Amino acid sequence: MTRKSVYRDMDTCINCKACIIACKVKQMSPAYTVSRVEAEPRSLNLIQVYQYGPEMHGDRVHQSFVSIACMHCDDAPCIRVCPASSIYKDTETGITLVDKELCIGCKGCLWVCPYGAPSFSEDGKLALCDLCIDRLKEGKKTACEQTCQASAIFIGTPAEISELQARKAAERIFKSAVY
Repeated sequence: MTRKSVYRDMDTCINCKACIIACKVKQMSPAYTVSRVEAEPRSLNLIQVYQYGPEMHGDRVHQSFVSIACMHCDDAPCIRVCPASSIYKDTETGITLVDKELCIGCKGCLWVCPYGAPSFSEDGKLALCDLCIDRLKEGKKTACEQTCQASAIFIGTPAEISELQARKAAERIFKSAVY
């Protein structure tokens, strides 16, 4: 298996929160229903969805959403700062993993993460997206990618992600030239 990376398209995300629920089901975390008062499903969230906008761009209203989870950085700062060495890379896939037995709950990883991705379970231990490593090793898509109704999440090789980002940038340039 080759190294995997994550691409999350904030222009495509529709804020359906299916990725959050799929992750909760996969992690066997309670996937409580969303009430009218509460915007996010309760219990531990390894994925967060943030709203940007609405804002006016000329005569058009623009609003976008981005889902954030561990991005499995090549040179992950969380690994370097962990005093307990509980965060490590899977050598086969490059996926960032955590050994909860070693985690001391200091939250140093949260302080250095450029995405604010680390979450902590009720016992204060780091809970990190493992990119559904078991599913990937079986040749399946991650739970969030498989469930995303808008196809806003893509898990692929760094080369595939780079190609996708270049294509998306070209589309944005073309769209801005047309309007």
